[in-house]
This record gives sequence, C-alpha cells and structure tokens, in this order.
Amino acid sequence: MRKEILVSVEFHEKKVAIVEDGHLEEYYVERQSDKQLVGSIFKGRVSSIVPGIGAAFIDLGLEKNGFLYVADVVGQGGLDTEDAEFAENGDGGHGPGGRRDKSDPVPQIQDVLKKDQEVLVQVVKEPFGTKGARLTCQISLAGRFVVFMPNHPHVGISKRVDDRRERERIRQIIKGMTLPKDAGLIVRTAAWGSEPKVLERDIKFLIHQWRMIQRRCAVRKAPSIVHEEYGLVLRMVRDVLTENFDRLVVNERQEFKNVDRFMRAAVPNLRPKLQFYNGEVPLFVAHGIQREIEKIYEPRANLKSGGHIVIEQTEALVAIDVNTGKFTGTRNLEETAYKTNCEAAREIAKQVRLRDLGGIIIIDFIDMEGHDHRRQVLRVLEDSLRKDRAKTSVLNLSQLGLVEMTRQRMRKSLESASTQTCAYCQGKGIVKSAETIAAEALQKLSGFLKPLKNEQVELTATPDVIEVLSRENSKLVKSIADHNHNRVGLVGDAHIHAEEVRIKRILDKRKKLW
Repeated sequence: MRKEILVSVEFHEKKVAIVEDGHLEEYYVERQSDKQLVGSIFKGRVSSIVPGIGAAFIDLGLEKNGFLYVADVVGQGGLDTEDAEFAENGDGGHGPGGRRDKSDPVPQIQDVLKKDQEVLVQVVKEPFGTKGARLTCQISLAGRFVVFMPNHPHVGISKRVDDRRERERIRQIIKGMTLPKDAGLIVRTAAWGSEPKVLERDIKFLIHQWRMIQRRCAVRKAPSIVHEEYGLVLRMVRDVLTENFDRLVVNERQEFKNVDRFMRAAVPNLRPKLQFYNGEVPLFVAHGIQREIEKIYEPRANLKSGGHIVIEQTEALVAIDVNTGKFTGTRNLEETAYKTNCEAAREIAKQVRLRDLGGIIIIDFIDMEGHDHRRQVLRVLEDSLRKDRAKTSVLNLSQLGLVEMTRQRMRKSLESASTQTCAYCQGKGIVKSAETIAAEALQKLSGFLKPLKNEQVELTATPDVIEVLSRENSKLVKSIADHNHNRVGLVGDAHIHAEEVRIKRILDKRKKLW
C-alpha cells in the first residue's frame, strides 16, 4: 500500500492530506488566523472559582477564560496514564494524568485554588462554542518517541507496542537513563525498533524544553503563554510520519525549509522521504484528491453498492443514518441490510477521521434480525476504527439498530472550523413553505389594517408567496381590505428572505389593488 503525506500551503492556509493508494484517508486544515491551543502551556491566573461544578475559570490572556476541574489539578481527571493510550492520539497526546490514587477522595476546588492565584496549565481541548479551553495542571510534552511528564514519576510504554520482547528492550533502555526528580514518561509506538541513542536524544530535548518553560514562567507575568505547540505541519511530521510512508510532499518553499530543518534534528533517517512539489497544477488536483476533499463538506457519503450514509452534526451529538439507497441486493432484505451495514461501517470509520468528528456519535444502522449479522457489523466497525489515532469507544448494537460511540475530541470538527451558520435559515436547514408564509402574511395584514380606514397599503413578499396570495387567497385579501374600505397592493420581490413579509402604507395608486 502506497502511503503519502501531502502538504499544501497557499492563501494563508496549510492543508495536510494523508493518502493511501490514491485515496484520501485523513485531512486537516490550519489557517493563519487560527491559533493552535491544544498542547500549549500558559501561566494563568485564577479568575473565579465555582464550587458547584468543582472547577475554576483561569484567565489565560485569551478572549475566553479556560476552565480547570479539580480532578485535573490534583491528578485524578482525564485519561489513565497506566494504559498509555493518551500518548497515541496523533496530536502529541497531551492529556491529563495524575499521581494520586483514584480511590482517594477528590478535594474541594476552593481548598486547592484561590482567586487570583497563579497556576501553570496546559490546554487539552480547544474552545468550543460558548465554552473556553479545557485545562490541566498535569503537564506533558510530546516528542517524536516519548511523552515527557515533568510532574508525574510514572514510566510506561504504549500498549500498542504489543511485542513482549520489544517492550522489555525499551524498558531496559529507559532504565539506563536519568530523569529529573518526580518526572516520568510514556514511550510512544513510534519508538518501536529505535536505537538507544535516538530515544535518549528525544528525552534530553524534552527535558531541555521543560527547563526553558520553567525559565519563561519565572520571568513572565500572568496571564501569558510560556510554551506554544507546533503548528499543523510539524505536528504531522512528529506524530504521523514513519517508515511506513513512501514520501512527504510540500508545495511551498518556506514550509519545505521549516520541515527540512525539523527533520534534520528530529528524524534524520526519514529526511530522504521529503520532496518539494513545484508543478503548475495544484498539489491536491495533481494527486486526484481535490474532489474527495470537497465531498467532506457534504452531509451525504455514497457507498459503492449504491447505498449511502447521511451525517448530521448537532450541538449535543453527531447522528449518522445508513440507507440502502439504490442497492436492492440479490437475495432478501436481511442480506441486503447486512451487506449495506458492513460497507457503511467501514465508510463511517473513514468519515469520522476525515471530518474529525468527536464527542457522542449515534449510528442508525438498517435493522437486522440475525444476531450473527449484528455482531459482525459491530466487529467490522470496531476493526475499521482501529486505525484511528483518536481514542474511540463503541457500545453494543441496540434492538433498534443504533450504535452509540464516543470519539476523543480536542478540537473543532472540520465542519465547525470551516463553516458558519447559514445567514438565510439561521442554521435550521429549512425555511417555511410559501403556503405557510402566505397564511402568516394574511394574519399580519389583518392586524396592520385593523386601525386604518380608507388607506392604501403594499404587501411585499417573495414571488412564490405572492402567487399563493393572489391565486388561492385573493378573496381573503379582498375581504380583509374591504373591512374598513382599505386597498392592498401585492408586490413580489425575489431578493428578500423567503420568510419575510413587508407591509407599508403607500401613496402610489397605480398598483393592482384589492
């Protein structure tokens, strides 16, 4: 399987596509105006304490205050460091972990933090909607091969390194290295097969980085940033690029130089995979993935069989509906449903990666009677999700054919980051019918004319609404107008909102009147 990372930099945007055998598998966008927060470290100040939710709001010097739960202060919140899973989320694995025993009672937030207290915090989730960034005091610094934890003396190896001999080899290498007091680390999957000197260099770099953060923290006043996470492109080189990739292609000279400099220091053995693209045709067009990228923003994803899935994001969750569409099968309804569901399960796993969907995801598979078919569809979904670097959890298929799953969310989904609420429908996705607006227009007209007598008014709406009023409701318009000897003119305007109705008094008597 041919694997490539394509980096396109143009018009103040950095776009990264991971391509396997010519097909888009992952896609990320970072704009110049976007500030990378996840992984960044701040010297913040406690703005307020809210005992009712066991959290504090921290002034970071940003537009919104971040929020810090008490469990993320004392080290009982977030992800479990024992399974080392947070080291494998694909973006450096910044996540809260702690050294307190989780059986210990969690103290009250007001006993741990005080208003105006200065505190060193790391962002673990981007601001989303009205919420500020989620923070932790359990700092972690991600390198190429390890995640360094300066305040947590735990040493572990990613559970994805599942070879017993390799785990023991890595463990012996780490034992021979000296770490600062109270510090620990997690060895990442990328360390598999690495030489001792490579791991040692990575650890020394992270220790140096931590000491620089401490120095900045000592001289800077709160609120201020003391460590800024790498941008999108360097994160992908650090966290994703491995020997399994055939090449890394960059289309912009300065970004190419930045990547080359980083690779010389961090992964010199992979530097031959770096290539510069200077073709006249845009990079993604030249590799035949531009249309696949455009489809990411569409709510519907087609299946090869003729079926399709529909993805709808709401504030609370993501709903995914599976439909047979044009696929009717060749045997019976049960077999058709089973085959469509299996194909949909693979596509859903791909789409949640492409769109970077997170939080609660509800999948409505087509109903199946057979228990074996239900189990197999669930197994296909779980197997397909294994290549996802974000942590996922899948519950059983319900009697209604629903699957509940969660996916780790640290940033906005691609749709949330790249789109805005429609100014026309205000996010509803629908507008009222012409018949409904016509009925509302009659009610407004009646109220407008009630205090008037012998007046002339003009009602303006879209041509469709005016057609309904003049064709189906002309007698009603006339009776409303005749009540106090008023006259009404109807005007169609194709440029106003579909649900808008304007009524005003006029002096021009040349209009068609009722």
